[in-house]
Amino acid sequence: MKRPIEIAKPSWILTLASIAVVVAALYLAKGVLIPLTLAVLLSFLLSPLCDWLERGRLSRIPAVLVTAALGFTVLGVAGWTAAVQMSHLAPKIPQYQDNLEAKLQSVNSYAAGALSMFSKTAESVDEAVSPAEEVQAARGTSEFPFSVRVLSSPASPLQVFGGMFGTLLEVLGTTGIVVVLVVFFLIRREDLRDRFIRLVGADHATLTTQMLEDAGARVSRYLSMLFVINATYGVAVGLGLSLIGVPSAILWGILAAVLRFIPYIGPWIAAAMPIGLAMAISTGWTAPLLTIALFVVLELISNNVMEPWLYGKKTGVSAVAVLVAAVFWMWLWGPVGLLLATPLTVCLLVVGKHIPDLSFLNTLLGTDPVFEPKNRIYQRLLAGDQEEAVDLLDEYLRRQPLAEVYDTVLIPALALAETHWQLGELNDAKHKFIMQSLKEMLQDRGERRQEKQAQQDADQTSPAPEADDEFPLAARTQSRRLNILCLPARSEADEIAALLLAQILESSDCLVQALPATSTAGEMADLVERRQPDVVCISATPPAAVMHAGYLCRQLRNRFPHLSLVVGLWDAQGDLSKSRERIGCSAAVAATLAAAQVHIRQMAPALPRREQHAPSETTQPVETGAI
Repeated sequence: MKRPIEIAKPSWILTLASIAVVVAALYLAKGVLIPLTLAVLLSFLLSPLCDWLERGRLSRIPAVLVTAALGFTVLGVAGWTAAVQMSHLAPKIPQYQDNLEAKLQSVNSYAAGALSMFSKTAESVDEAVSPAEEVQAARGTSEFPFSVRVLSSPASPLQVFGGMFGTLLEVLGTTGIVVVLVVFFLIRREDLRDRFIRLVGADHATLTTQMLEDAGARVSRYLSMLFVINATYGVAVGLGLSLIGVPSAILWGILAAVLRFIPYIGPWIAAAMPIGLAMAISTGWTAPLLTIALFVVLELISNNVMEPWLYGKKTGVSAVAVLVAAVFWMWLWGPVGLLLATPLTVCLLVVGKHIPDLSFLNTLLGTDPVFEPKNRIYQRLLAGDQEEAVDLLDEYLRRQPLAEVYDTVLIPALALAETHWQLGELNDAKHKFIMQSLKEMLQDRGERRQEKQAQQDADQTSPAPEADDEFPLAARTQSRRLNILCLPARSEADEIAALLLAQILESSDCLVQALPATSTAGEMADLVERRQPDVVCISATPPAAVMHAGYLCRQLRNRFPHLSLVVGLWDAQGDLSKSRERIGCSAAVAATLAAAQVHIRQMAPALPRREQHAPSETTQPVETGAI
């Protein structure tokens, strides 16, 4: 009897189902989770102060009580001050209405006229409904002979009391729960940590501990630094608005400090209200413009001076992830979700970094590059975007030396393209485009280097070697230059790698020539005999680098027993000693361009001092297709 075939369900379906269940639980249990989350984050914020007090001479409970009293006193005073300021400002708002309307009309009279016309039209439409029609509608029609009107019973005193004070009682109850939870979290924080590790990661205590330490350090530092920045920002806003003359400056400073916890849009929501009030109270435009300038200057200082100084690398969450998280948490938990969006997203990022099954969170939310440099260049060339590939190469060259960029970026990208083509994963047209693009990138780099060298020669009578030149041969005179020949083992990829090596070796002390891949082994040997180079470098890329390089190396060794040979097995992995044994022609073997430079530098002092026989040759590599 045949067993039925079992079809495994895709793992992503299980992942999506788990995410849906978690989101539903977060939404349904928000009444419990919001106070709990607020308490946890406040514990992160207050724990450094509590630890500092405990390092003094206070025991655990007094330190926690002092910390909680100080923290919640600051929050309570700020809230009470804002409420008092708002109560003083509210009766004065109607006094500013005429001035504000005049300013709006002066800014855009057409918009004000259109709004007035719309209002009059709405009133005329409302008046067009005749009382007779209304009575007829109330009496009913032939189709509906009776009309029914539902009258609600007047609210009871208990309902009125609940409507007036229900929200206030809810806020006070939530605040009390948060205060109690924060106190207990601070008192029992080590015990809670150990219990969480035992519950979640009993078999992976090291990983869970690292995750908790990372999350705690990131969130605590983020909240502490953000509190300092926002408090400073709020004080500056309050002082600036009081000097400008905007009423209730303390209120706007408190709101600016609170709303700045909302990423990106919070500061400008806080700025909109005092700017509007400045327009309402002033007869001219000086106060509104000064208010706008105040917020712009403070934002520039906070974003470009304070945050980089205090945050360092910040939280590791990308800007897009912060915005998306703000929208998600606001949809899930309302306005409180906006305040909690960034800290919760940081926690999710840390979880994604330490748990392999949730690594997609690190990819979606983090700022770390998802591709290595070699993969970024290769992916852009694979997509046909040569311009972006050039931009990426220029970006890497601004930060790293030429040889390092070629070794870690272009050579591996070239090896990827060649390997995928040999395996049939890359079609001929795409492979040809990638090879041609890399050649053009190298040609452009060579031309720019020529222009730079020409400019240096024009500025100096006796130009010094380039600052990034890692191949100085000061012992040789200008009339005696090291003659180097770079030969491709077989393929076009080997030719491009030889061009890379030629660009690295080019200097005022070296004469370098790279041959095209169309040359046969016999033609290469004939050229070696004619030029009599000091060093021959054989260039070979995966996947058949050892076989192709070994064949050409043996051909040259049989014909020129005393020739100095360097074999470049670019991007080779593993032990090179086995590859050297397989090649077996007494040649120096290198896996990187930098290592090839070292071998050539070691060979240079032992080479015979022969005068240069071809003074007309240049230091630039030969174009593809010519010898």
